[in-house]
Amino acid sequence: MAHTAAAMYGGAALDELITGPLPGDPPIDPTSIGPALLIALALVRYGPRLSRGRLAILGPIGVAMIAQALAGAPHAGDAAVLYVWPVVWSSFFLGRRGAIGIVCAIGLAHAIVLLSLPPARGYPGRWFEVMIPVCAVALVVVRLGDRNEQLLRRLAVEARIDALTGLFNRRGFEERAALSLSLAARERSPMALAMFDIDHFKQVNDAWGHDVGDRVLARTGRIIEHQARETDIVARFGGEEFVVLLAGSELADAHSFAERVRDALAGAVHAPDLPVVRVSVGIDAGRGKDLRILARNADDALYRAKRAGRDRTISFERSPADGSAPEVARV
Repeated sequence: MAHTAAAMYGGAALDELITGPLPGDPPIDPTSIGPALLIALALVRYGPRLSRGRLAILGPIGVAMIAQALAGAPHAGDAAVLYVWPVVWSSFFLGRRGAIGIVCAIGLAHAIVLLSLPPARGYPGRWFEVMIPVCAVALVVVRLGDRNEQLLRRLAVEARIDALTGLFNRRGFEERAALSLSLAARERSPMALAMFDIDHFKQVNDAWGHDVGDRVLARTGRIIEHQARETDIVARFGGEEFVVLLAGSELADAHSFAERVRDALAGAVHAPDLPVVRVSVGIDAGRGKDLRILARNADDALYRAKRAGRDRTISFERSPADGSAPEVARV
């Protein structure tokens, strides 16, 4: 923001330096070129340290300098195009409020200039000739800025959502989970994590094709999400793996949730063109655990469930006697 303002003031000074020596043009005016250069140099050096609120005043200052140049111009249209610079800058960086403010500043400054000129040069139409295009430019820039913000918001959402299932992807899950775990740590409330993996999913893709495999993933995601609460965070972690962070849940609660999901999958009405699938689940829970530990433990429990024959839930529990992790499973 500061460097673009520096370019704007530097451009105004450069315009004066180029046009001043040309035949028929007024001589270079040190009272306008000097301040513009000083402001440009100061912005290059100190501008990035200034807040947006302090930089906002640069728009009206530029308007005042342009109005001064316009008052000394020999022809009606000379220098008026320079108003476009502060309009674009203020509208882009400061939004609607900046656009309204700069248009009002130009309207007032330009009116004062025209009232100070002889009637032959300060006729009312000259005000409208400037203000109409100025308003149009401000409107276009604000509109483009709004569309750009909408696009960025949509891209930010899409970057965190799995397109196939509509659930969070790994990035979205980790961001939301970090907030939930931070709140749970402050309140000393339990959190649990369940990690699901579709059994023999490669065989589904090989036998039925990847299109059917995608439909199986989408259906599995819907069933898991339907069994979760609004406070839970459900995500497709990658491939055929899903993960759910269960707020305020102990290990027994996570185990019950995992079994509800497995029962729902087993009892779901399956379309004739979709295969029946089962899931293996690994879960962990605790107070004060970060996401990395919960995920590692749940993944370890999931690996045990796969090794034990799949289609089961296994909880990660550490025995106080020997430190082992006994398997608590239901087939």
